[in-house]
Amino acid sequence: MRRLAARLCWGWNPLRRREDRIEGWLNVVLLLLLAVVGSSLAGHAARTSYREQARVSAWERQHRFEVWAVLLSAPSPAAAARWKAPDGTPRTGALIVGPEMQTGAWVTIWVDEKGTVAAPPTRRSPVTAAVEMAVAVVLALALGLLAIRFLGRFLLDRRRMRDWQREWLEVGPRWSRYR
Repeated sequence: MRRLAARLCWGWNPLRRREDRIEGWLNVVLLLLLAVVGSSLAGHAARTSYREQARVSAWERQHRFEVWAVLLSAPSPAAAARWKAPDGTPRTGALIVGPEMQTGAWVTIWVDEKGTVAAPPTRRSPVTAAVEMAVAVVLALALGLLAIRFLGRFLLDRRRMRDWQREWLEVGPRWSRYR
C-alpha cells in the first residue's frame, strides 16, 4: 500500500511541494471518476446495446425465414433455383452456390416475408454485444482520463522545473566557485 500511495504522490515525504499534493489529488480524482463515471457509463451503454441487439434479433426472427431451394441449373457462378416463399407461393431466382453443386441439389437459403432471397440473420448474442460495448466505453474513458493525467503532469512538471531553476539560481552561486 505504501508503494501505491507513493506512486499516487500520497507519500509522507516532508520535502513534498504544493505541486506534488496537487498531483496526488489529481490522481485520486481521476481514479474516482474512472470508478464512478466509468461504471455508470458502462452500465448504460451495455443496457442500450443489449436492448438494441435483442430488438434486431427479434425483428430478424420475425422477418427472415430459412427455406429449401432446389437448383434448376449448374452454377456458373450463379445457378437458377426454385423455392417456396413463407406464404407458400413458388419463387425462382439466381443463387450463388459452390461449384461442386449440381442440378437437382437442395440448398438452404434465407428469404424475407415476401420470398426474396435475404441475408441470414446475425448469429451475434446480445449479451456479447453488451459486454463489448461496456468494455469499449470503459477503455475510452480510461484513455481520456489518462490523457488528462499526462497533461496535468506535464504542466506540473514544467512548474516544478521553473521553481527548481529559480531556487537554484539563488542557492547555486553560494555553493560553486563561479560567483
